[in-house]
Parts: sequence; structure tokens; C-alpha cells
Amino acid sequence: MSNTKKLFGMMIIWIFGFGWPSCALAANQILNVRHWVAPDHTRVVIDTNEDVSFTVEKREGVIVVDLEDTSLPPHFPRMIVLKKPGLEGIGLSSRPPSGVRVEVSVPASVQSTVFKLKKFQDKPYRVVVDIVLPDIAKQESEAREQVKITRKAHVIVIDPGHGGDAPGAVGKQGTLEKNVVLAISKKLRDILNGKEGYRAFLTRDDDYYVSFNKRLMIAREYGADLFVSIHADAARNRDAGGSSVYCLSTGAASSEAAKILAQNENLADVIGGVPNVEGSDVSDPIILDMFQTHTINRSRTFGDVLLRELGVTNRLKFMTVQEAPFRVLKLPDIPSILFETAYISNDKEEKLLRSDRFQARIAERVARSVFAFLPPLPVAAGTISAGKDGVAKLRDHSDGEEKGSARRQIAGRNVPTVKSGKTYRVKRGDTLSAIAASHGTTIQELMELNHFKSPDLLYVGRKLFLPGTQYR
Repeated sequence: MSNTKKLFGMMIIWIFGFGWPSCALAANQILNVRHWVAPDHTRVVIDTNEDVSFTVEKREGVIVVDLEDTSLPPHFPRMIVLKKPGLEGIGLSSRPPSGVRVEVSVPASVQSTVFKLKKFQDKPYRVVVDIVLPDIAKQESEAREQVKITRKAHVIVIDPGHGGDAPGAVGKQGTLEKNVVLAISKKLRDILNGKEGYRAFLTRDDDYYVSFNKRLMIAREYGADLFVSIHADAARNRDAGGSSVYCLSTGAASSEAAKILAQNENLADVIGGVPNVEGSDVSDPIILDMFQTHTINRSRTFGDVLLRELGVTNRLKFMTVQEAPFRVLKLPDIPSILFETAYISNDKEEKLLRSDRFQARIAERVARSVFAFLPPLPVAAGTISAGKDGVAKLRDHSDGEEKGSARRQIAGRNVPTVKSGKTYRVKRGDTLSAIAASHGTTIQELMELNHFKSPDLLYVGRKLFLPGTQYR
């Protein structure tokens, strides 16, 4: 007999009154039963108005959760047929003397965990059933690793904030941050994937929550060149507005506002229902040193470019990149930023965030920033050879000319090719982005060509080598 038939059989029994009546004196009560579907797992959430004790029994095709001293509201459905990945349906019945039995019908090939979550902010007490599809999870991980191995383009991982039980900020008109940032993220992904030399992937593509650890794991498995986490801000002051950009700080935040924002964003795992969150954010001091010496500087460089682009579309909350200890940005070797698109708590900006046109404009500005920060990888026909000076040269078989406008791989090392000996002397007021724009190049190419580990190494009078210059 199929799981669905079993469920309908149970429903008939309940309809004809063979189920035990719920005890009216039970202190606890089920408020809601919800579910979230992700590609590799499905989650069932049972909301209760009080903390609850429960037992779990796992049989073939069913997970039985017995809630003690709990009642089932009369109006509540006794049968929920779903037919989702890893989840056929949910049956509920009263059990003597004062409990509720929840039967989750599942395929035999799933793995499951059941745990409870404390009441937190606007979230009630919750009993969570996580149903994991191990085969799907393995396939997804292997697919990401394959992208990393066979990569022929820059890889950008886009992280739509929040999701599932963690809606993020909520606007006056009921606009949910998790929905707005997902829409913007999908638009950004499509723009990047439409450009040769770039591949973009999302950490989530629907309404479900992804833990911080998994978001970071996804970026690492893809071998991402850049990680962009997209959010929408909120404040009690309804007049507050503007876009802002943040990178990781391993110490104090750059401002009180950045500190508060990081504290709020770092609660997403708790709100989203990740078990055992407390104490799970242990960081290796060696890893933090790596952040401080290189990756954070590159993150800040990209953030500077992004700020200028966002300023074309919306007013800016801060004119410089802010720093704070965001958990979602802790990637030692991947430049990572978090940016707030606008204030969902501001009436005007909430209206903008709901607008498909504004979402597209934000996505386009982020894409322009990516193109400026990560130059397209070279795609050319011909063979690579090294000249007498050891500099890579590409022989184009069509006209016999040597071309050297991009990086080439020689003896396991990336080096630019020679075209001419152009240089530039830094003047007062210069920035790397301005120099890159005026000479038709990118910030990253200038940094690599001149051995910059930090944009702070730019000073008046310094000689910069421009693209086409011999690598020194």
C-alpha cells in the first residue's frame, strides 16, 4: 500500500470518530503546521504556544512525533496531502489522555532529524522535522565541485538573504525582505550569465532557509571568485533610507550602525531554525589573519566600486564601505560583501523595492561592478609561448602578430603579456577605480599588475604599470 493510501485510510478513521478527542485541559496547543521545500531537503514545522515534550518513532515510510500535554484545535485539518520531495503528507490525531500524534509520511530513502526550538522574537515554540534527501545533496555538491574543476569563467555566488522561517525585514505594506532580495538576485544572476566569461549561482532559488555554514560551503565548493550577499535594511525611524555596503571586520565594527546591523543579521540562523547555533561560530585565528592581510582588502575594493554604482540608482546611507563581523562573510580566500539595497521600512523605498524596474536597476549596477572588478577571462585561438624575456606572448595564427592584452598561464603562474611600456604617475586625488576607468582596465588588473595586496598602497608619485606592460 502506498504512503498516500495509508494517509487517506487514517483520514477516514479520524472522520468516523475513531480518533481520541483532544483534551480541553491540555496546557499546550498546536498553532500551525508549516513546511518549506529546498532542493535537497524538506522541513516540517509545528508551532506551539508553549514549550512541549515529545517522543519520536521512525518506521518505514513514516516519522511519528507524539507531543505530550498538547491539544489539537477542532478547526485544524487532520490531513495535509503535499506530495513534495521527501514528503507525501502529514496526518494529525488526538491521543489519550492529552496529546497529539503527528505522522509525517516519507519515502524510505530519506534521512531525518527532529528537534525543538525555543521561542524567539516573534517566533513561537517550534518542533522541527528535517527530511534530508542524501542522494540529491550529494549530486548538488558534486555538481558544484565540477564547476570548480572545469571552470572557464569567473564564478560569482549570489546570496539572497534570509528565506523560509527567516523573513528578514518587513515593510509597512507587508513587503518581505526575503522575497525582494530573491527577485533582485535572480535578475543579477541572469545578467551575469548573459555575459561571456561569467557564471553566477544562487545560494537559494526559492523560499527556504539556508544556514550560514551551508552558504559558505556553497561558495567554497563552486570555487567562487566573488560572494555577494543581498539584503534590504530597516529601522524604527521611517525616514531612514539609502543603500550601504559592508565587508567583514574581524574586530570592532566601523560604526555603531554597522555593529547593530551585523548583530541583527547574525541572528538569521536562530530565526531560520538552525539547531545548535550557540557556540558554532568558532573561527581559526590563522584564518582570521588571512582575512586581515588580503581578502578583506579585496572585498573593500569591490565594495568601493559597488558603492559608486549604487549611488547612481539610489541615495547612499554611508559614503564609504562599512565593516562589521558578519558571519555570512567569513570566507578566507573569497572576496565577500553584503549590501543593503534600500530601506524596506521607508515608505518610498519600500515602493521602489516592490518595483520590477528598480530591482532590475539594482541588479544592473551590481553587474557593472562585477565586470569592473573581475575582467573577463581571455578567450582566444592560438598558442602561448614565452619570449626571451620570459613574458607570455600569444601567437595568433591568423596574422602572425603577438597579442598581449590579458593574463596567460605560463609554468603554472598567471602573468600579463607585453604590448607596450605604458606607465602612469599617481596624482593627488587619484583612486584606483578612476585610474582603471581612464585607461580602459579594471581595478583587479591594476592590483595584480603592480603587486598590490591592498588599494591603500596607492600614494602620490607612485609609478603604476598599465595593461600591456611587462610584469615586474
